[in-house]
Amino acid sequence: MQLPQFTELHAKQLSTFLNNQPQAMTFEQSQGYLFGVICSPDPLDVHEWVDVILNNSANELDEETLFLFMAFYHQISEQVFEVGYKLPPQYDSAFCSQWSQGFLTASNAYTQKLLAATKLDAQYKEALETAQATLSFFALDTQLISQIASQNSMNTLQLCEQQYDLMGDFALGFAELVEIVALNSGLYNDDGWDE
Repeated sequence: MQLPQFTELHAKQLSTFLNNQPQAMTFEQSQGYLFGVICSPDPLDVHEWVDVILNNSANELDEETLFLFMAFYHQISEQVFEVGYKLPPQYDSAFCSQWSQGFLTASNAYTQKLLAATKLDAQYKEALETAQATLSFFALDTQLISQIASQNSMNTLQLCEQQYDLMGDFALGFAELVEIVALNSGLYNDDGWDE
């Protein structure tokens, strides 16, 4: 069966489905999560990432919903590797918070392993830490974000809009950065994790 083109209607259907699943990620969280999964040097099987999104491995999905998830994954993957991943044009605090939380859930699985690699040069560690911190910035507590803003003599909205712009820049090159870091870590070769 061919994957359908992922449309706005599909996004609404998937969002409604997720809202009706107890303890599942929101649509926005799953967007950030899938972005993080797709950028990973160690790809997950479809059922692995669906289980994380639904937070319930016992949940049996009907075929139509599974194909919606797969089309959603394919759309994000296409953006990451072919056209450039783009966040929505306008900063939205609720979207950013959810997206960053999902991204952090996915990316921590491999960034911690990469950052702990003894062969990895400091410049690569710093680049990966900076990119992950920027993309997961909105997962921080709102009080902490306000503190950071006042420490930098900015209001919170100014800081958030500035961070959102940076987030867009880092999202465009994150997959490439992860690949470069993975190959330089000594943990990864062309076939996957070396271990």
